[in-house]
Amino acid sequence: SVLSQEVIKLLVPKAGETVLDVTVGLGGHAALFSTAIKSNGRLICLDADKENLDTASANVKNATLLHSNFRDLGTLDLPMCDVIFADLGLSSPHLDDPSRGFSFRHHAPLDLRFDRSSGITAAELIASIKEEELANIFKDYGEVKGSYKLARLLKQNCPTTTQELSETAEKALGWQYKKILPQIFQALRIAVNNEMGALDSLLEIAPSLLSLGGRLGIISFHSLEDRAVKQAFKSLTTPEKDPITGQDLPGITFELLTKKPITPSDDEIRRNPRSRSAKLRCIKRIST
Repeated sequence: SVLSQEVIKLLVPKAGETVLDVTVGLGGHAALFSTAIKSNGRLICLDADKENLDTASANVKNATLLHSNFRDLGTLDLPMCDVIFADLGLSSPHLDDPSRGFSFRHHAPLDLRFDRSSGITAAELIASIKEEELANIFKDYGEVKGSYKLARLLKQNCPTTTQELSETAEKALGWQYKKILPQIFQALRIAVNNEMGALDSLLEIAPSLLSLGGRLGIISFHSLEDRAVKQAFKSLTTPEKDPITGQDLPGITFELLTKKPITPSDDEIRRNPRSRSAKLRCIKRIST
């Protein structure tokens, strides 16, 4: 689990508290929460991936597990929480299971869905949208140079496997395509799962579920996510100004716990290279 000790140190789950983990994955962070809140606490865990939940159920005891995307927090009957946590990164099975199509290193169906029980695959997305829209996905979500040429060739070929996507990328981008493949797969994954829309929903709803003194922590892994979290937290924790005096007005509801994002130590990055881009930001409710 990425930044596991830092998460516990900043969010400080205590015995008897209610914790909501909206991205339980395999249960690494959740297991630490469960230990901290003890048997008189309450742990609620969500994940969009039913397969992750099945694994987490064996790793996390005394938890309520819900098959749901955190974009749907507003539709769930959830209690007020002392801790809410989200780890926006891919879980290891997504990358390591070739059948999921998340990695260009495996020959697999071009899927990229977190929840394989609903939604359209990356192959279906490419086939169903206009060339310009596809180019914008690569430009906005992956900062891919040559996005329009790539989109044009993809629309012509409509790849259905990761290998076919990689081959088309090579034709469009030339010798540098291998360097850009991670950005291409990231962009498609974000679009397929509507990750930015889900994050916007999380940032809107989660603060309202915090009880007085409650803490919200979010780990992001790329600049789009981190920018959205940073801006939302800044808005929640910055007091309004008196239009005449310019002084801060009273009534601020949240306090920023991380003036700068917390990043993994060199030792953690050595042990888990996938953690290298992780950034943790946290806020605390200080008034109702």
